[in-house]
Amino acid sequence: MSEYNGKNDIKSSIELAFQRSKFRSERMGGDEKVLKDFTAYENHHYGRIDPLMNVIYPEQKNMSTVSSRRGAGSVMALNFVVDAFEKVRSRFKMAAAIGTIPADLPYLGQLSAYRGYEDPKLVYNDYIRNYFEAFNNVYLKNKKILNFDQYYKEFFHYCLKMNSEFPVTFTGFQRSKYSNIFTSGLAISIADLSIDEDQLKEDFFINTSCFNFYKKVCLNNGLYISKNSPWIMVANILSPSLLIYTEKYNLSSKNQIFFANYKNTNSLDLNLLLNNLLIYYNILYNKQSYYKEIDICNNKTISKIIQKENININYIDNKYTEYYMIDLYMTIRNIEEYSPLSDSQLKERIKKAKYFYKYVDKDTSIGYINNTFQKTHKNRPGGLNSVINKINRGTNDFSNT
Repeated sequence: MSEYNGKNDIKSSIELAFQRSKFRSERMGGDEKVLKDFTAYENHHYGRIDPLMNVIYPEQKNMSTVSSRRGAGSVMALNFVVDAFEKVRSRFKMAAAIGTIPADLPYLGQLSAYRGYEDPKLVYNDYIRNYFEAFNNVYLKNKKILNFDQYYKEFFHYCLKMNSEFPVTFTGFQRSKYSNIFTSGLAISIADLSIDEDQLKEDFFINTSCFNFYKKVCLNNGLYISKNSPWIMVANILSPSLLIYTEKYNLSSKNQIFFANYKNTNSLDLNLLLNNLLIYYNILYNKQSYYKEIDICNNKTISKIIQKENININYIDNKYTEYYMIDLYMTIRNIEEYSPLSDSQLKERIKKAKYFYKYVDKDTSIGYINNTFQKTHKNRPGGLNSVINKINRGTNDFSNT
């Protein structure tokens, strides 16, 4: 039996790539409909971008629960996903009862839910807290910030320095590597194994006597098996086998699935951006509300206390409105999309977005901004189209893929 030593703690990127490639080709190869690589190209965004290229998040009102192995609690997923999972679980229970599969396998003997839906807003809050803490405690460490205006301007420069690697908006976050398949509401995990250890995948799943049965039952019930973590089941929204579960909720197409169960992340972006700026300015203010300056005058040392400006809510309401934030928001979105707009193009789009906000309504303005960047999704670095374009140009530089 081959040993698969792929682990994230391998220091050599070449060695890690070799071990990953070895595992995939030898143990998870083949064009099997049930296996899907959710790390490859646009598959990384599965369940977090709809057919119209909107970045989305699921509504919790359409979630159902399934009993969990973690204490007496439960995990959640979208209702039709839970129904499909329960059917798979009942098939396994029946097969174990009649001896078709062994009942004593650690994970496949009796299916249990270990992990399910994770609220992307909560995951984003954890991420953005770290982002702002680095801004406050590291970037601003030797800078004198006396008021919110200065804080706002420094944050703008900070975003430029952090670049596309670290998204700021909820939209940028939900599409990034910092979110995950579980925020889609489409995934349920039946194990608590480490994703980065390839040998565990073989020992507990691929080499077991019922792995083929597992694949067959998932396929027949409209579920993918994650190729890189075979204990994660993900709803295949294009599978005819899933229709038996979605039609129960009057969902007969992928468009209906997304329309009925998801909202666009951009509807929250401006409010979240403004609120976070205010929250973390207050944290900085409360940490130390003044600066102490030392001057020497006529050979005498004079200390001077300079108070920071506390936030005046009327001032904020009058100036730092969502309308005002459009400049920063569009600049950040452009950064997160790898800067497809030139400076002049960006200024033109900002002007138009503010016009729509002022003379039409907020939804029209946000829709315009969203449409501006929707068109760039298919050619973003790291996507399949960007790889194809590089091949067609005859370059071997895949540093951003």
